[in-house]
Amino acid sequence: MSKPTKVFRNPLLYARELHDRMLAEGINRAELARRLGVSRARITQWLDLLELPERVLRETEALGDNWERQMLTERALRQAGRAQGGGFTASRP
Repeated sequence: MSKPTKVFRNPLLYARELHDRMLAEGINRAELARRLGVSRARITQWLDLLELPERVLRETEALGDNWERQMLTERALRQAGRAQGGGFTASRP
């Protein structure tokens, strides 16, 4: 039996999915955290990505989702949001 292929998510797109789920199900961060088995703080970390500068959001969304390897981390996104100009460099294949 072959080993399943690891798929990496775009952190920003995952954060959008979480936000949309909260709205669709009418739940708060605490309830979403309970359902996912993570802390409320972790939910807040993900959702805070949606507050990054517009330029960073556009560049990150353009990378797509379901990568074969990790192209961008949450840490890199947060650093880009704090940097002058808010840009980042994602690793490319």
